[in-house]
Amino acid sequence: MARSKRVRVQKKFLYFFLDDKLHKSLRVSRARDEIVAWCYPDERRVMYSYSLVNKHMKKAYSLKESAELLNKHKITIEDYILEGKIKKPNRAYPIGNKESKWSKYFLQDKDIFQIHQYIIEDGYSKNTPSKTELQALLNHNMILYTKSSDGKFIPVWKAE
Repeated sequence: MARSKRVRVQKKFLYFFLDDKLHKSLRVSRARDEIVAWCYPDERRVMYSYSLVNKHMKKAYSLKESAELLNKHKITIEDYILEGKIKKPNRAYPIGNKESKWSKYFLQDKDIFQIHQYIIEDGYSKNTPSKTELQALLNHNMILYTKSSDGKFIPVWKAE
């Protein structure tokens, strides 16, 4: 009875960045303190300590997730990549078949900030969050808003 109520939420380890390299977890064992992952830039299987990966890993954001953070459409960000306006992000492909037509782009925090900077500098900033709002969204911080007298919502930040 007590066991069924104690559900532990584990971190998602499917795709993650470690030392600026994209990895896909193949096998995770907390008991043995190990993660077997595929390292895309090195094109090989690697084994890491679970506790170290859990401590030092960075989240890998798909184009869809990053587009939602930036209040843009996924295709808009894909266009920025294809036109060369932003650098090409890390690409995940089927393991063992790098030349496959299927691939998926993943971004880390610094890539999302570069896209945000491009959007702001190029004047496409309608409905784009501010840099501090984006930082709060990436760190899962709470954003509080207050309504001004003219009806607009203004972010209010809590001191940490």
